[in-house]
Amino acid sequence: MRKYGFGIAALCVAAWTLSGQGPQVPANHPPVAPVKNRARAAELTEQLRPSEAAQPAARLPKKNLIDEFIFGKMEKDGIPNAPLSSDDEFFRRIHIDLTGRTPHDDELRAFLESKDPAKRDQLIDKLASSKNYEARWTYFYGDLFKSAYNRIGNDGKNVFHKWIYDNIHLDRSYKAMVEEMLSTNAISNWNTGPASYVARWVVIGANCDEEIHEDTADEEAIQSAKHFLGVDLSCVSCHDGKNHLEKINLWLAGRKREELWKTAAFFGKTRVLRRTEVSTAQDEYSIDDEGPGYDPSSESVVRVPRRGKKGLLDAAFLLTGKAADPNAPLRPQYAKMLTEDPQFARAQVNLLWAEMFGVGIVDPPLDFDLARLDPTSPPPSPWALQPSHPELLEALAQYFRDNKYSIRSVLKLVAKSNAYQLSSQFPGEWKGSYAPYFARKFVRRMKAEEIHDSLVNATGIVTPVPIPGLDIRKNFAMELYDPEDAQRSRDPAVADMHFFLESFGQTNREYSERTNDGAITQAVLLMNSPFVLRQIKASPNSFLGELLKQPAADEDRITRLFQRFLVRQPTQREISLSKDVVKSGVGAKGWEDLQWLLVNKVEFVHNY
Repeated sequence: MRKYGFGIAALCVAAWTLSGQGPQVPANHPPVAPVKNRARAAELTEQLRPSEAAQPAARLPKKNLIDEFIFGKMEKDGIPNAPLSSDDEFFRRIHIDLTGRTPHDDELRAFLESKDPAKRDQLIDKLASSKNYEARWTYFYGDLFKSAYNRIGNDGKNVFHKWIYDNIHLDRSYKAMVEEMLSTNAISNWNTGPASYVARWVVIGANCDEEIHEDTADEEAIQSAKHFLGVDLSCVSCHDGKNHLEKINLWLAGRKREELWKTAAFFGKTRVLRRTEVSTAQDEYSIDDEGPGYDPSSESVVRVPRRGKKGLLDAAFLLTGKAADPNAPLRPQYAKMLTEDPQFARAQVNLLWAEMFGVGIVDPPLDFDLARLDPTSPPPSPWALQPSHPELLEALAQYFRDNKYSIRSVLKLVAKSNAYQLSSQFPGEWKGSYAPYFARKFVRRMKAEEIHDSLVNATGIVTPVPIPGLDIRKNFAMELYDPEDAQRSRDPAVADMHFFLESFGQTNREYSERTNDGAITQAVLLMNSPFVLRQIKASPNSFLGELLKQPAADEDRITRLFQRFLVRQPTQREISLSKDVVKSGVGAKGWEDLQWLLVNKVEFVHNY
């Protein structure tokens, strides 16, 4: 283990204990209220960026509708705000949020030197049209849809990834994307990208080729409601909400299991058939609408027994009770009802907001309580409204609709707001009661892929990962078609990379959920893993290797490394300490030690 640091190793270890790790609940535990991300984010921010004894920041101009609501509410309630972020703080943040990795030092210097007052908006426009943006948001939606190769087949995974990427690239209407995913039939999901969404949720029996029809329909209803409406129906898929959910979700407490069945009945004629006649097919499916319908008395292999009346159930949309036309295809009707319901746009903009701010307006973003959204009809005591800014949520949903359900438009609107561009450093006394106002930018732990890709981008040392089934290799984690692409490689260096990513909470999209909780093992990996130790080497084609070939003063080299890894200028004390480090090693070793120290600074793995 390398020994040098500015007290850094100890700080690194401390960071994992301060990262907001919440209690872990066993999978079979009764429902509990979700951990509040907002409180955890506010606590982490105050721990890593303690508020300062200073004069309150000035009120900032309101650049767009987001600022009107965010700053308007703060002004009304007398809540102080943080100042605008510095240029380097903003530059690092916007690259991580929009592209999933930190930028290069030459890009930072050009941005800092620019005097153009519109340079932030111009940078946002540039990043939101970049290849890195497209890869980052394709990966995000791949995670959301859980497109695992072991569920939809390797070819299916590759085709689905390409379909999502093309839609992100074209900024196609997300409404149209969702309707296509929910409605598409296919001879094989291996050649029809959007068909893999429905194929992903098939429930197969013990003989490995028999679809459990009603269980599959239930799963399609549960997952589509969660992903596209932000409503988790898992509990009411097994029992009525009454006497179970009163302390968790007011709206769900009033739902009956039969209502879930009626929504699942939209998939009652949908058959997801395993292509067992193809000898090489493990997870290849055909999808059609030639099934029998939904029988609420049928057996289940994954849930408590159904005890509905024998016979076929008519489909009706859970949120409105609207009945389907039994003489028309059912899934297109469901897709249209879902995407045209106000909750669809509301849930999607909240999900994007949570990605950019670290916390949703509704928190957590996939746990909406539909009985606690309307300020004109507040819930009974002791319940409170769920959104921190209900009027802003509705305005964003309308903006999404007005802009043809453009993901890019919403992200740019958020990024260009002064509310998003606030500093995480708060002047004066920070109070927990300020957290719902978004009075400062919350610090968040970076995702596993963001840490990996930022380290690779900083050092210039890549470990190409082959994409199974395709003659291509990818250098960055967020360019992979599936997190398991790295696991399937026989290259030991790729195996080290995969272990690093898994240890930092990467999901495999099949049975593990993403976590951004800290752990002491992560601190150890940053200090001494084969992956990190290989990345910091002054290899011939690495950034450090090239830097050491150039005639330059040590201070200039140190500055460039700080800009490269931390996207900021070093302080004079950091320069002085760094000089001691680089002089202590023979040849390039001192510089490698400095890179190791920069990777192990707490700020490297956090987005400020």
